[in-house]
Amino acid sequence: MKANTCIQEVMGRNLVLTNATPEYDSLPCSKYTTPKTGVFAILPQSWIPYAELMRLDRPAGYWAFYWHFAIGLALAASIASPILSPLTLISLFVFFAVWVIVLRGAVCTWNDTLDQDFDRKVTRTRNRPIPRGAVSTVQSHLFTLAQIAVGTALLLPLPRGCMYHAALMTAILLVYPLGKRVTDFPQVILGIAFGMPIFLCGAALDADPLPLSGLHRFETEAHDLRLVAGVCFYIASILWTVIFDTIYAHQDAKDDAKVGVRSLAVRLGDRTKQALSVLAAAQVMLLFAAGVACNFSAIYFAGSCIGTAVSLAALLWFVDLRHSASCGWWFFPGSHLVGASIVAGLLGEYCFRS
Repeated sequence: MKANTCIQEVMGRNLVLTNATPEYDSLPCSKYTTPKTGVFAILPQSWIPYAELMRLDRPAGYWAFYWHFAIGLALAASIASPILSPLTLISLFVFFAVWVIVLRGAVCTWNDTLDQDFDRKVTRTRNRPIPRGAVSTVQSHLFTLAQIAVGTALLLPLPRGCMYHAALMTAILLVYPLGKRVTDFPQVILGIAFGMPIFLCGAALDADPLPLSGLHRFETEAHDLRLVAGVCFYIASILWTVIFDTIYAHQDAKDDAKVGVRSLAVRLGDRTKQALSVLAAAQVMLLFAAGVACNFSAIYFAGSCIGTAVSLAALLWFVDLRHSASCGWWFFPGSHLVGASIVAGLLGEYCFRS
């Protein structure tokens, strides 16, 4: 069930058909078909349910998460001193592209396990691994722990600050599934976690805007400006997550309201576009403020600010919240417009400084 957020894509979900309540037993349910494309074409049959738990067949959520790492790396490269070598930057883009697969898989598995009772009541999610009996609850918990262990081991070669930020981000993501039970703002919780790569990637390049140790580093004006830029980008990342996740949540808003899942999509209803327009304007203003603080060139403002403003305006103008296909398109292909604009502006600034 789209537990009201892209985390369903980003962090996944599961349902348990064997325990389905009577009032939902009659829900239409499409016949399960084993994925056969991509990595699924070469995986042993017994591995496929676990690959589905990791959402390897659903790249939309992966990109929704990875764009924040790309932005964090591009920001760090544009403010780091001395200037980073292109090889170092490219290697970290590749490293985090792999690491995000593992982290996303862990949180997807955890989210699916906790959301069994909700997800079995939503037609679109009734065929996932746990509901169809392919993976038990115990197996899913063990799989979550295994993925977290692998993700932790991969971070060991990086600076210690990366581990601190990653631990905090993971903790927030693991708490997230509980948020929709007690608040209408689970998208904000998700955004708080999704913004953490701004600091994590900064730590990886020794340009952490907010180090969790060694606060004496902020004694210089350069570090103060780095902090301003980092905080602006962090809040902008939160707002971006709220915007796109709320749009994604509209795919299941009616089902969510029926089964008691809370979200901004359910709360805002017909007022969603107006509210998200305010957040979009605030996001662009924060990107502009970060550029001013760091004295960035016109390249950054053209790409990261104007490009993002145009992309968000197109999103909010054209998306039809009454139709799942429209929400899904603007969540996945449409979101690339914003992510690519921000990264392009920052990388342009990095090249300008090089």
